[in-house]
Amino acid sequence: MKHRLLSLLLALILALALAAPALADDLAPAGEYPVWTGDEPYVLRVLVANNAHVSDWDDNTFTKWVEEKCNVDLQFEFLPEVEPKQKLIIMLDTNEELPDVVLYGLSVAEAYNYGSKGKFVNLKEYFDEGVMVQCDSAVERFPTWNLITNITNSDGSIYAVPKIQASPQNETKYKLWVNKTYLDALNMEMPTTTDEFRAMLEAFRDNDCNGDGDASDEIPLLGSPSSWGSNPVKFLTNAFLAEDDRDMWLIKDGHVEASYTQDAWFDAVEYIKGLVDDKLMAPESFTYGRPEIKAVAGTAGNKVGALFDSSLGFFGSDTDELVEARLRFWPAEPLTGPEGVSYVSYNQSATSPLWFVTSFCKNPELAARVGDCMFCEEAYMLGRFGVEGVNWIKSEDYLAKHPGAEISTSLEGYEPTYVSEDSHGGEIENVFLTAQNVNWFDQMPTFSGVSDYHGGFISKYEDGFEINWENSGGVRQNGITGVYQQHAPTLDGTYCPNLNFTTEELDEISEIRATIKSFVNEQRTNYVLGRESYLSDKDAFLAELEKIGLSKLLEVADTAYQRQYVD
Repeated sequence: MKHRLLSLLLALILALALAAPALADDLAPAGEYPVWTGDEPYVLRVLVANNAHVSDWDDNTFTKWVEEKCNVDLQFEFLPEVEPKQKLIIMLDTNEELPDVVLYGLSVAEAYNYGSKGKFVNLKEYFDEGVMVQCDSAVERFPTWNLITNITNSDGSIYAVPKIQASPQNETKYKLWVNKTYLDALNMEMPTTTDEFRAMLEAFRDNDCNGDGDASDEIPLLGSPSSWGSNPVKFLTNAFLAEDDRDMWLIKDGHVEASYTQDAWFDAVEYIKGLVDDKLMAPESFTYGRPEIKAVAGTAGNKVGALFDSSLGFFGSDTDELVEARLRFWPAEPLTGPEGVSYVSYNQSATSPLWFVTSFCKNPELAARVGDCMFCEEAYMLGRFGVEGVNWIKSEDYLAKHPGAEISTSLEGYEPTYVSEDSHGGEIENVFLTAQNVNWFDQMPTFSGVSDYHGGFISKYEDGFEINWENSGGVRQNGITGVYQQHAPTLDGTYCPNLNFTTEELDEISEIRATIKSFVNEQRTNYVLGRESYLSDKDAFLAELEKIGLSKLLEVADTAYQRQYVD
């Protein structure tokens, strides 16, 4: 009987051993594909937010690319399209069993919160062991992008494979657009300095630039505090010193300081106030939104001389009047201030956590490496634009098919290696913002590299039709973005990159941080518009900042900066 029981036990152990996958033995060496070498694709369950732009996740070109590359079977489970994060948080907080992977964007602080509680796997060992080859390659090629540093917590933990689209447009969103019909009427050149800019606005104010017989109805300059890239103080301040769009921190002598305590910042405020005082910038620049700007600048009356915005695409093309209005404006280069400063308000594209391996995953290394395989330009092009030859095409291939055509660079200073739009010929099928099963609509841990910098446009078709600065606002926008990139403050150690704080640090500074940002913006606006403001007395303004907690805020911020980027 004992021998029989022992035989049964041994048989059971053997059966279980045969049934269980040899996880470590079935993984390919780092950098080799497919990652999973088993006879059958390994099933990975992925939780993702449903999206109206993805018609089918299973029968999907990008899904099949990942599955074939890694020898896996991705099986999707869905968060609701409405308030998906709320559902995910409930699942995390109630210890509900999760699939192998959560494919959803969380902040670094949120990722740490749930990772430290054991909901997500700490992927640091895989980075340390060199199996995250695509991530490692990206870091080696672009060491100043802080690709992994941005998602690394203070204790060294890393709870996700990240995503990044290095978008030159969004990095330099604050742009100046000048009405060229006004310049032509006055026989003036595009301004390059703050003095020339002011002189131009004075000419706009004092002359009948739109030719309607009324020399008092022109609005020299218009902006908006809320429209994307329209805040006038952000563009103009950067001709005096660097000021970003987040906490307004900068690096000075290797440490974090605030832009709004520097002498040059107060000079910038006085310059901006002078524009308002002298009726060169409309006070509505601090209240208007895009609808109001469109209504005022998009009329046939041609009332506006210059405005700020990331893109003038918001004019639209619903009427000939709006198309004509947009084409009146040409982009100016960043202005140079009295001390030779010429920055742009810059916000470097940053990685964000996206592909989380959960504690329920039985093969976390495989899941991590599947996410890593997407962190490359090949995956980005498929995941952003679609299939090569259908949804985008290499420049050389297009020109080989259309020898009479010409392709120009979208961003000044960068070679155009591909085109993804074909508004005249219709040969390229643009699937972005449509319901499609080509990709996951940017919901993947891809790495763009400099792909967005090298997109071009068909500037001349075989039939002779041309697209250029004269007839396309989009061409102007893309072209000037390349120029703005050359004024980014990163290269000289001025720009303060993203900072990751510990939970204790966040508890200590969150309220101070929010209060100071609100206070600075409010007091600057009030002062510029001639209202009561602490900025009427510089010492009083700085003293109030200290009362709120500026020294503590900068101390904690500098600690985080030294920890991430210096030590």
